[in-house]
Amino acid sequence: MALFIPDANILIQALLKQTPGHKVCREWLLARSRAGDNLGLSELVEVALLRIPTLPRLKLVSIKQAFGFWDEDLWSYERIRRINPGSRHREILKDLIFNLDLVGNDINEAWLAAIAMEHRATLVSMDTGFSRFPGLSWLNPAST
Repeated sequence: MALFIPDANILIQALLKQTPGHKVCREWLLARSRAGDNLGLSELVEVALLRIPTLPRLKLVSIKQAFGFWDEDLWSYERIRRINPGSRHREILKDLIFNLDLVGNDINEAWLAAIAMEHRATLVSMDTGFSRFPGLSWLNPAST
């Protein structure tokens, strides 16, 4: 079975019906479930799922709604598991940062790319910036 690591934007759009990518992201998650694929969740993405849609300036969902999606919907998926950095993560991350001259918010993307690369997983995101990471398997469900 394939291992997919969804970025926060996939999960947030699957959660929020008012987002432009809701249907695509929700359908992608459902298709992975039907196919029996594995989903890997990093703590970085889990925190973003709770943080971003509950930002006061966005007012998209309550923290209770965000926890409901995270706790009840997402973790009810039978083939989900938490993905943690392993022994090669630091080396991969460091190479990405220095080879691509990354700073600031790009570090989060590099961290997620490194964890996907280490676990030989496909990173799933609607952020096309992930295309800059050499050796990363990634896909955008909106372009498949």
